[in-house]
Amino acid sequence: MDLKRKRLKILVDVWGKILEESETITREKVIEYLKKEYEENGIEPFRGAAKPPDIYEKDMISLYLVGIYGLGLKEELNQRIIDIFKPEETYDKASIMLIESRDPPESLRSKIVSMLGKEPDSALLSKIFRVEILKHYYGFKEANEMPKLLRSMLNTFPEEIDTVKRLGKFYIAYMISIAISKGEINDWATKEAMKQAFSIELGDLKAIPDDEYILKITKVIYGRENRGLEKILSIKKARRHSRQ
Repeated sequence: MDLKRKRLKILVDVWGKILEESETITREKVIEYLKKEYEENGIEPFRGAAKPPDIYEKDMISLYLVGIYGLGLKEELNQRIIDIFKPEETYDKASIMLIESRDPPESLRSKIVSMLGKEPDSALLSKIFRVEILKHYYGFKEANEMPKLLRSMLNTFPEEIDTVKRLGKFYIAYMISIAISKGEINDWATKEAMKQAFSIELGDLKAIPDDEYILKITKVIYGRENRGLEKILSIKKARRHSRQ
């Protein structure tokens, strides 16, 4: 079973526990179940290159998406469970609004702030982006609208350009990792061409990740080791640069 399927199985199993305890379950208990299931299976939730201390709380987004978009549980959930996932529902709505809205940036900003209850900081924008990348990763959305989301974030919250650049790097590394896993990239030149192509999608962000970063994302998301990647990624070169 590949890493994605293992993660999906864990998320489905946790939903089973949530539904069994639907009258007494708490958000803290759900996060505890997530942590226990991942640790017992010896894997981690979907994440970027860094391992944040609140990794299981962040994975509530994965759990929400699997329940709503994967298992179709929305109409079956009681108010208690709906309230538990209220933050994740809000991130989802904000993501959709940023992608689909044709409002001017000022108007869209006002609506997003009203929805979130405050001005979004780096952590909140990261969670909103996480919704979209997880929809893509788990197959709940065929269309890749991550570039559109990132461009909209930058237009709506220009003061968060550093955050959006960081998310852009993650996006490109993620897409390169997918192409490697599918066998669409087998050499350095193809990888470089695809890097540039994904970067162009992001407009003026200039958020091209180095190969060391791509290697980390490939390992985390797909569990792939270094074997066979030497001719695709400039791993040794990237490491030398990182020490300078």
